[in-house]
Amino acid sequence: MKTHPKIKPTSPTVPVARQMSFTGAVGGRGRSASAARRAHVHAQRADVDTFLRRWSMLMITSFATAEAIGAHFDVTKQTGCNWREGTHRPSGDAVDHAMQTLPLYSQIMWGK
Repeated sequence: MKTHPKIKPTSPTVPVARQMSFTGAVGGRGRSASAARRAHVHAQRADVDTFLRRWSMLMITSFATAEAIGAHFDVTKQTGCNWREGTHRPSGDAVDHAMQTLPLYSQIMWGK
């Protein structure tokens, strides 16, 4: 029986604690494919794509460049590019800031 090298045993046979979780040899740790589909079913909603299209349209109509988006929302130019292209969603504070500061928000995002 091994003992931990840095712990002085109180008795000659103090066992080292075994690691309780191991990564499987094949496939690793995580969900099975079917469990992943069940867990991420919310990510397949049509309203997510609709939101991305509308947010992208709002960014394009409200700002001339990605740099302008970055300055307005205090984000990087790359984030501004991602929002214009519709590849990434903003966080809640950015949406709130847009609601308060962009006059076209309700027209584009809510269709009003």
